[in-house]
Amino acid sequence: MTTTESQDTERRANPESISSDTADWIRVFMKHFELHAIDASRKLPPNAGVSELQAMSARAILQTYLDSGMELGPVLELLGRAGVETRTGEGAWSDALNQRRFALIDKEIQGLMTPAEGVELAGLTRMMRDHVESEANLPIEGARSLHRKLMQLQSSGDTD
Repeated sequence: MTTTESQDTERRANPESISSDTADWIRVFMKHFELHAIDASRKLPPNAGVSELQAMSARAILQTYLDSGMELGPVLELLGRAGVETRTGEGAWSDALNQRRFALIDKEIQGLMTPAEGVELAGLTRMMRDHVESEANLPIEGARSLHRKLMQLQSSGDTD
């Protein structure tokens, strides 16, 4: 008999597998999405076109994210980020993405921004914040240098 713990250990050993917590979250999310899609589809006309089906799916996805505890702003940031990453193929912050963010901010100030560009701007802003707040962006070498100096001061007995 295989225990849950040994199954999780086996999954972690295989980089292509996912944890049981992740699998559970995905199953619950998909079930909620399915329920929202079914509910939304009841409001569609019998001869609904592709654009109506796409809009219905978008509403069901949005409602599923909201049900998962997210608020609207972070959902739009998440979708915007996914759109930017899909369009550009970039997952890491770059000068090109920063320039695009500046261009969108200019459009927003001028009142020329489309709703799609607003979602893109939210995604770019989230990516920029994640980059700024990431450990990779910390000045670690400066911190190490300061730590060495403090350790030298401590070992020499000069604590003033």
